[in-house]
Amino acid sequence: MLFQPIHLNKAIKSKYFKLFAIPSSNSTINIGPDSPANTIMKFYTAINEKKLKKLDKLMAEDCFFEDFSFSKPFHGKKEILHFLEQIISCMGQNMQFSIDHICEGNDFTAAVSWHLDWNNIQVPLTRGCSNYSLSADGDKLVIKKVRVFIEPPIKLGGVALTMFKIVTLLFDTFPAATEWFLKSPHIMFQVLLQAYSIVIQPIISPFQAWYIKLMQFAACILSIILKTIYYLSKNLKL
Repeated sequence: MLFQPIHLNKAIKSKYFKLFAIPSSNSTINIGPDSPANTIMKFYTAINEKKLKKLDKLMAEDCFFEDFSFSKPFHGKKEILHFLEQIISCMGQNMQFSIDHICEGNDFTAAVSWHLDWNNIQVPLTRGCSNYSLSADGDKLVIKKVRVFIEPPIKLGGVALTMFKIVTLLFDTFPAATEWFLKSPHIMFQVLLQAYSIVIQPIISPFQAWYIKLMQFAACILSIILKTIYYLSKNLKL
């Protein structure tokens, strides 16, 4: 299957992006202003520019947003916009989404690989991939469904294969229990959360509080050092 590279110059980042459109024998790919790829580019531009009104126009009323970093998906435009507003707030003034590639498929679908930049410098462990389904709303396209996969902060490597083998062995050894778990995983998670809150949280809470205070103290010291360096460099220039 052939891929056609299409270069787009967008406001998200000051370089060209590559849009890979997958051709089909029985369909024509729309790469115009109302294409899925262009709509998704507008979505990330609105986030980077912190324009919630633009985001509101790009989301369907019954949109479904599933970020696998969270235990539950977000339903409906109002709930999703509140979540996006929180993301924008956390990004501050210098953090931005940078699009690496967009793969546009048939039936108003698109997949995006992205990462975060701080002052045009890539931030480690911030790569992700998002899948989008869109629908027609009059003469424009709106985002109907989103699934987000984010790079895990812990790289297990070969350990992940060992864990995968152990889990598969347990599943095959206890098929009845496995079937129950797969059909009702939320029950097991609720039990684990209760066990964490009763047994583990009281133990680690003092360490968490101490660690937070330590980080605050370190940040204060670092701020003083940077201000001192800036003051000295400014005076030396004079």
